[in-house]
Amino acid sequence: MSATRSPSRAGSSGVNTCPACGGPVKADSNWCPGCNFTGGDTVAMFPDHPPPFLPILDAAGILKPHAVRKIEAARDSLRRRFPQFQWRICTVILPPETRLSVFGFWLLNACPLDENETPEDRAATILLLINADSGQAAVIPGYAAESCLSDDGWKDILATMAGPWRAGDPTEAIIRFFKSTRSRLELAWTSYGIRKPARISS
Repeated sequence: MSATRSPSRAGSSGVNTCPACGGPVKADSNWCPGCNFTGGDTVAMFPDHPPPFLPILDAAGILKPHAVRKIEAARDSLRRRFPQFQWRICTVILPPETRLSVFGFWLLNACPLDENETPEDRAATILLLINADSGQAAVIPGYAAESCLSDDGWKDILATMAGPWRAGDPTEAIIRFFKSTRSRLELAWTSYGIRKPARISS
């Protein structure tokens, strides 16, 4: 499993990372100065109606019902500790020419809000996107979640998924993502003063 971290909008520094080329883009720019990518380009790239943005969208069909329950338990444990973030998982099978980061950008920004989701929830969403065909994974955070971890931090977290993925266990790979994310967020809070979230009783 290869890993990329793909930010979607502006971070705390006021600079975006272009999902198409990975170059820096000022927060007030409407296109990437390096490759001329704009958010509107994704409409032409992915003209189909966006799917419902479910908490777990297994479009690739790699997760069994009992596996989904295990993943939900791992996600809920993380959310109880860090309730300021929303979590979404999506598995897909994409053509080789489709960049995972660009597709994730489209999903995060084009999918309609569900009945229990607010714009603030979407801004604080962290999407784990997995291409089941290529074994690539990417993290696409909403703009309110951009500053919670560094690019290198997300890449390290995604790298922990490689062992179980190679062993043919996508469920354990996703659970490993949540466990590693919790450890990294705890460390980031301790080291850099991330706001301590309120605990919710289990």
